This record gives sequence, structure tokens and C-alpha cells, in this order.
Amino acid sequence: MEGQDQERARGLAYMIAVYVAWGLLPAYWKLLQGIAPLTILAHRALWAFVLLAIVLLAVYKPKHILLPLKNRKTLVLYLLASVSLVVQWVAYLLAIVTDHLLDLSMGYYLYPIVVVVLGMVFLKERMTSYQLMALALALLGVLIKILQYKSIPTLALVLAFSFSIYSIIKKKIRINSVNSIFYEILFMVPFSLAYILAGELGGSGYFIELHPGSAMLLIGGGLATAATLLLFASGARRIPIFTVGFLQYISPTMVLLLGVFVYGEDFNRGQLIVFAFIWLGLAVCSIPGIIALMKRFLRRRGAGT
Repeated sequence: MEGQDQERARGLAYMIAVYVAWGLLPAYWKLLQGIAPLTILAHRALWAFVLLAIVLLAVYKPKHILLPLKNRKTLVLYLLASVSLVVQWVAYLLAIVTDHLLDLSMGYYLYPIVVVVLGMVFLKERMTSYQLMALALALLGVLIKILQYKSIPTLALVLAFSFSIYSIIKKKIRINSVNSIFYEILFMVPFSLAYILAGELGGSGYFIELHPGSAMLLIGGGLATAATLLLFASGARRIPIFTVGFLQYISPTMVLLLGVFVYGEDFNRGQLIVFAFIWLGLAVCSIPGIIALMKRFLRRRGAGT
């Protein structure tokens, strides 16, 4: 029991570290604001792939790494996961470079509710009354945003839906997280390499033209992406799924605070009302998990007396 508790404590520490890192990463990407989002995306995929390849080669024989991709269904699923991940990364970077961190935060707050809806559509999962209420509150918040600002929060919705689609696809894949992430990024690498080489040879790159500061930041962004994903995979398997879901709100909250207090994005009364409905929806959606957690705690406490 003591060893299990230590594993959970380690998993909790890993997950908190990951979500804090993800909450702070927009500030890192802001340092690359003068670089085109597609260039950042290409380098992010390439250098994340390099680190993941090194980790996998240390664990598996090279000939075994790509074995799962011989299954056609698995190959198609990873291609779809890779496309949804690219869409998510593009929307994420656009939100940062165009000073829309509040939309970025909103997208990740909406994600848990959107993924429940898509689970009903694609996985035939039934929505509970709590989830339906949460969906209604979130939709009301988005509707207020549309009516108030006469515009659709496109980046927030693209982020929420692309991440949700990515999660739905991942549920259908029965392969460990490290290999899974490696395969998803693998399909990006040919395009990333072609884009980077074209830029370098065309005189708009950052290595041949010797821009060491920007080059190091581009490499660092890819390595940070892979490192946090590896840490997430290691932490998530050590703690209950509800705890993972609860901790995930650390990141969008930090992004919201960054946008308002560091980068001066406008968070007026109208924005507060919009976010309040989404937060209320998340609170309602979390009620069954909180009740289950309390019952589990009481059972364990009763068993210990």
C-alpha cells in the first residue's frame, strides 16, 4: 500500500509539473513572435520527433519500433490523429501570435464538454443529465460571446474540437502513450523537413543564416513539447483518471492569467460572464466524479478503521 501511495504521489507531482509547464509555454512561444507559425510548427514537430526517437531507440530494437504501423487500421487511425494534432497546434500558435490567449484558454476549458458530445456521436456513449446541463451552460456562454462581440470564437472552437477529435481517435488505439505520440509526430516529419529545408536554402531559415538565438528557441520548443508529453504519459498511468481531469484546469487557468496580467488582453465584464457560464458548466460536469471520489475515500477510510 505504501509503494502504491508513493507511485500516486510521484504521478501527481509529474502531472502538476506538466500542467504548469503547459500553462507557461505560451510565454515561451511569445519569444518567437517574429517567426511564422508554420516555421514554428515545423521545428516543433522535427525536434520533438528527434527526442522521442532517442527515447524509443533506448528501449526498443529499431526494427520493432514501426511494427504496429503494419496494421492498416492502426496506420489510418494514426494518420487521422496526426492531422487533428496539426490542426490543434496551428490554432494554438495562431492564438498566441495574434494575442488571443483568452481564446486559447476558452478552448481548453470547453474541451472536456466537447469531448463528451463527440463521444456520444462517435462512440455511442450516453450523456448523463449532468453532462447535458454542462453542455447547455457552455453553449450559453459561447452564444453570449457571439452576440456580445458579433463574432464567433473560432480559435477557441477549433482548439476544443480538434483536441476532442484527437482524444476520440486515441481511445480507439491500444498502444502505449510514448509509441503513440511518436507515430503521430512521425507523419509530420517529412513535411516539416521539406518546409525547413526550403526555408534554409531560400535564405529565410535560422541555421544556415546563423540566427543562434532563434535557432535554439526553435529547438527548445520541440524538445519541451516531447519532454512534457513523455512526463504526461508517465504521470497519467500512476493516478486515477478523475484526478487527471481535475488537474487539467491548471493550464487554461494559467493561460488566462498570462493573457490578462502579463500581456494585457482585455478581460471585461462581458468576458467574465462568458467564462462564468463555461466554468459553471465544468463544475456541473465534474459533480459525478467528485461524488464517486468522496464515496471511494469514505470506503477506504471505513475499511481502515
